[in-house]
Order: sequence, then C-alpha cells, then structure tokens
Amino acid sequence: MLTPDDEAVYLKAATDLARLRPPDLSDFSARTVEIAMLKVFERNGPREDWLNEFRGRIKQASENTVRMESVDRADFPHPHEKSPAASHQRLVDIAAPAVQLLVMGPFDPPFRFVSDNGPERN
Repeated sequence: MLTPDDEAVYLKAATDLARLRPPDLSDFSARTVEIAMLKVFERNGPREDWLNEFRGRIKQASENTVRMESVDRADFPHPHEKSPAASHQRLVDIAAPAVQLLVMGPFDPPFRFVSDNGPERN
C-alpha cells in the first residue's frame, strides 16, 4: 500500500521530469525514496499500473507537452544500469522539441539521465 510519503516522492519526480530535469529528491530521506521505489518496482521493472499513472503525472505537470515512453534497453547508446528491474524510458518534449533518455529503478539515484556520452549522475 502506498503512503503519502511514497506519493510525494513520485509527484516530485514527475514534476521535475516534466521539466526535463533530473529529479531533486533531496527533501526526502534516502530510506523514504528507497522504500517508495521498491514498492513499485518488481524484479523485471515497474508495475504497469504505476508506470501508466506516473506517465500521466508527467503529462499533467508539463501541461501535455512532455510524454514518457518506453524504450528498448538495446536502443541506449552506452552501457547503463544492468539491473533487470531498470526501466528504460524516453522523455519527449513536443514544445521544445527535445528528447531525453532516462533509466529509472530501485537504485540510487532512482532516476538517471543518459546522454550520448553515457549515464549522467545527479
């Protein structure tokens, strides 16, 4: 069962991702973030219901200009998170236009931008 703390983590992450920024989750304890991510990520990736809701949060926070779509891990340009729980996504800003590759999962940090030069740490 998701708690208000979990929901706050997801909302903050979605709001930052809607601006094509790595989520700043520093207002939360590392344990709070870890627990929130472990609740929605299973062995082979995020729960589908949560992922769909998270996509909706990004879309809403961006006023329908940013969408998040799944990407095959083979489409990523360089080595990245190897966990089978990792979820490979593409953020697309139709207003800019801009595209940002993203790996997310139950690791630290849970949201990692990936550039053509490899993973970017936040």
